[in-house]
Amino acid sequence: MRSLPIVSCDVDPSETVDDPIPLAARGTRGVPGWLADRHGRRLRYLRLSVTDRCDLRCRYCMPPEGVPASAKEDVMTFEEAVRVVRIFRRLGVETVRLTGGEPLVRKNVAELVRMLRDEAGIQDLAMTSNATALRVHAASLVRAGLRRLNISIDSLRPDVFRQMTRGGDLDRVLDGIRAARDAGIAELKTNTVVVRGHNDSELPELVQWAWGEGITPRFIELMPLGEGAKLGRDAVVSVAEMKARLKGLARTGEAAAHRADRGPASYLTDRATGTRKVGFIGAVTDNFCHRCNRVRITARGQIRACLASPEGLSLRDLLRDGASDDAIFERIEASLFEKRSGHAFFVPGQTRHHRVDMSRIGG
Repeated sequence: MRSLPIVSCDVDPSETVDDPIPLAARGTRGVPGWLADRHGRRLRYLRLSVTDRCDLRCRYCMPPEGVPASAKEDVMTFEEAVRVVRIFRRLGVETVRLTGGEPLVRKNVAELVRMLRDEAGIQDLAMTSNATALRVHAASLVRAGLRRLNISIDSLRPDVFRQMTRGGDLDRVLDGIRAARDAGIAELKTNTVVVRGHNDSELPELVQWAWGEGITPRFIELMPLGEGAKLGRDAVVSVAEMKARLKGLARTGEAAAHRADRGPASYLTDRATGTRKVGFIGAVTDNFCHRCNRVRITARGQIRACLASPEGLSLRDLLRDGASDDAIFERIEASLFEKRSGHAFFVPGQTRHHRVDMSRIGG
């Protein structure tokens, strides 16, 4: 078995006596505009899944037959989603990213973007998409207020792309990217999950292509979630190995500072100009749990404090049972205050994350 330098942040605070987080750094509940957990991590980035349906079956995400989609009545309506986001905005959330499944398979998703901007007051609106339907929707999304797009693209070789996505058409993705750029999207990034023996030889090619298109490429370590767990630890390509493969293109000095209102990626700049960037997300070997600022809401309206969490509080049920905004506010605070310190990937005896279907959580 290949040896990986696992940087672990895996202790469940409810199961340990020696809590390493100083009391002064712990979160404070009940302070409007400041949502924090017991470890003092401020949570201000909401990933909102709008559907658990997807038109691809990526090998690290879904089985060949897919995951049974939720019934329409089980998925939050746009109005319910906007109400939830308004409450999170009271708690200090500044950024909302729409995810799935594939968010573009949700009918009229551009209208939800507009509602989040105009009715929930969110200005930093982003989306993660596989871009297969983006050519049709790009202009309406930008008009509605979408500012940033992350495009999942695991290979620039049509045969490899088809194999990793179980039938995906690379040309449709590239057409979608061009349409988003033509529509005037403010920021474009790519997400590539690096899987040993599949696409790990393509990193320089992907970087040079992205930089040529004015896009920031990002590489993600394979996470042992659901189908990804079945690929095994040997399939993980560490961030350190990724950087070594790109040493001719990217500077190996200090990474750019992390933005507290954004996600977990760290970045290196290119050697030629020092301005273009390449990002890395290393949940396995370059753990970022200590500075996690994210909360996830599934398409069914459940909170997931961590991508590795198999269960969470149902906000949808609270909404439909007639709970007030203040009551939901308090339940959100209480639920997220108890957020675990880490995900426990590749920790002996810890397998709760194996039961997670990434398409149901929102990636």
